[in-house]
Amino acid sequence: MAVGDGPQQAIPGRDALITTVGGWVTREPVLTVLLTRVARLLTEALGADGCLVFRVESSGDLVLTAGHPAPAAGRTPLLLPEGSGLAGRAALDGVPIAVVDDQPRDRRHRELLGLTVGQPVSRLCVPARVAGGGSSAVLSVHSRERREFSRAEVDLAQRVADLVGLRVYVAAALTAVRDYRQEWDAVVATAVGAQEAERRRVAADLHDGLTQVIASLTFHLSAADVALGDGDVGYVAEQVATARSLADLALGETRSAITGLHSPVLDDRGLAAGLMSLAETVPGLRIEVDAREFALSHHVGTSLFRIAQESVRNVVKHAGASEVLVRLARHGHMVLLSITDDGCGFDAPSQLSGFPRDVPAESGYGLAGMAERVHLLGGRLRISSRPGAGTTVEVTVPDAP
Repeated sequence: MAVGDGPQQAIPGRDALITTVGGWVTREPVLTVLLTRVARLLTEALGADGCLVFRVESSGDLVLTAGHPAPAAGRTPLLLPEGSGLAGRAALDGVPIAVVDDQPRDRRHRELLGLTVGQPVSRLCVPARVAGGGSSAVLSVHSRERREFSRAEVDLAQRVADLVGLRVYVAAALTAVRDYRQEWDAVVATAVGAQEAERRRVAADLHDGLTQVIASLTFHLSAADVALGDGDVGYVAEQVATARSLADLALGETRSAITGLHSPVLDDRGLAAGLMSLAETVPGLRIEVDAREFALSHHVGTSLFRIAQESVRNVVKHAGASEVLVRLARHGHMVLLSITDDGCGFDAPSQLSGFPRDVPAESGYGLAGMAERVHLLGGRLRISSRPGAGTTVEVTVPDAP
């Protein structure tokens, strides 16, 4: 750090300046306004040409947030990679850095400092430190006239930066909370929508299947009752036999509906057995299950079963497939589930990462519900498909072995 070694004189009005900044930090509601004021005040107090304020992102990169003179509006903010240049080093090390002859490499950075080609600049970069270590911002003072920053100037800049640091940190925390709340609201909305869609599906299945069978059963029993009064025993026997067949069909429909809502095999024997049981309940479709049983958290197993169930339902309704392969495996702490069919395929949404917001609302096929389940588990969902080439649903989720 290049700091002048001559007599160190106190900066006039130093305490009043620090008090002023402290008042701004506690009273100014708009962060960029606060940082712009601090940049101007520090520039004037140190007799410099300007001051840039960089906010430290969670990634460690530095983003230009404010400055004096104010950066041109409408342009993409200057981004400095983590540890890059004097500002990056000051943020990482948590100590101020002063250099008499610096030549920033970034062209836009040089433009912001008002430098011509090959022109050096004297700079002082101070980290806005936060309790517990780390920096939330960096204040970068510059002077195109060659100079050394005195220890008193460095101390003043550091005091100001530390006042700013807590405010920037709190602002970042509040933004993170708002983002989390928005994402949580989206999660809840998707979950409620998926529940309502499931209820509508169950109602439609019962109406189209079980309700129709019971209505037909009632008709035949009524016909048998009338025939019994007429003494037509043969016709009665015929109607009773038909009614019995319908009763058996209704029982099968009921069991299928119950399995769709809850799988006792899944609870009693695990996910692999549940997937095999699912394969046996789908008529007209050959489903091969490649899975072995292993310890799995109940909520993870249930979610994966529902994803497999929805995928198979999609195959039956949309794919026109003859074969499906379901694979389940564990690799370390990750559980992998894939469902592949040889059906007609479709234009799968690109950039599908497992976040409900990444699934187009018009995509259909229950993808939003799948993505929601995967997102809640902290996993990843991938859909691979194209017309005429079948579809593969791949799910990867973490689970402690």
